Amino acid sequence: LRRGPAGEQSLVAVGDRVAVAAWFEQPRDDLASLDWQTADVAGLEGTHMPEDDPQIEAVCADGVGRILLLQETPPRAELIDPPGRRVVASIELALPGDDDVARSWADPASSHGEGVVFLPGGHLLVAKEKDPSALIEFGPPGATPAGLARGEALPPGLAWEIEPGEHRYEALAIWRPDRALRKACADFSDLEVGPDGRLYLLSDKSGSIARLSDLRLPGGEATALATWQLGDLDGKPEGLAFTPKGRAMVAL
Repeated sequence: LRRGPAGEQSLVAVGDRVAVAAWFEQPRDDLASLDWQTADVAGLEGTHMPEDDPQIEAVCADGVGRILLLQETPPRAELIDPPGRRVVASIELALPGDDDVARSWADPASSHGEGVVFLPGGHLLVAKEKDPSALIEFGPPGATPAGLARGEALPPGLAWEIEPGEHRYEALAIWRPDRALRKACADFSDLEVGPDGRLYLLSDKSGSIARLSDLRLPGGEATALATWQLGDLDGKPEGLAFTPKGRAMVAL
């Protein structure tokens, strides 16, 4: 979901079988037609994404229209400029250590990033899907983690701060789900910041959405303030966004 400087919103989608991103500006009128635009990510200048099976599992957009694509394997991200058809920055996502999260992250056959949102200061918050599920803040090595309190995600209309080129980010803080959140969300499938400034989490396996409490430092447990069951869906819920009126949209 891209929030522009004048309050306009665009919905951004990406496929994980072919490297194509698509977006449209959300109309204020629910009956208005949707004008989809697309970009072939595999054809962008500077991309490392393969054309087939790029394993793009999440997408987010900053206030100036640049799009971040999160690749599950290998764990990395690319910030792209769709109108310029080029990659602005490529980011390796490293998680040093020897605990269960680090070992799973280092395993090419294991689960990695499935959701991502921008944080101020050029940091990223990534949802690790499962085995184990976790929320991980990434940033430049040695940087101070920021966490995420209500209303402190990247403000609407602003560019995400990062220098062009190649980067290596490291995990700065990790939040594991507490018992109640694990029960409500058996896996982590996507993240989005809601119109109330809170962080929302989508679970494919549980078919649920959770509104999360603030992610406090230095890490620890992530807890849910409220959860909702999605009911019967004709497909797997893997993407989460919101309408201008604050209604949740789920991509299947």
